[in-house]
Amino acid sequence: MSRKDLYKSKAWKEIRKYIWIKQSCTCNRCKRAVYVDGLSQWIPPEKRLTGIVHHKKYLTDTNYTDPTIAYNEDNLEGICIDCHNNLHFSKRAIRKDLTFDELGN
Repeated sequence: MSRKDLYKSKAWKEIRKYIWIKQSCTCNRCKRAVYVDGLSQWIPPEKRLTGIVHHKKYLTDTNYTDPTIAYNEDNLEGICIDCHNNLHFSKRAIRKDLTFDELGN
């Protein structure tokens, strides 16, 4: 399995869903409601905020097959796209009103 395939695996989908349920579909950092397909349809479409289950200890090409890193709930937190971008890209931003999407664009 490649690193990209991990995110398509049944194990990842299950732990991802568990994390969002555990956090009541709210960002672990800013506490805003996050839209998670199949879990938070109650959020109006115009107020839906993308969420990402984030690895606190980042996945690398050498550790992504280690289940204690990839699937360990203590290493995972659900965060909104804004908090995720601040974690990963805040030092590279040239303006505060610019953010990256989940693909890094």
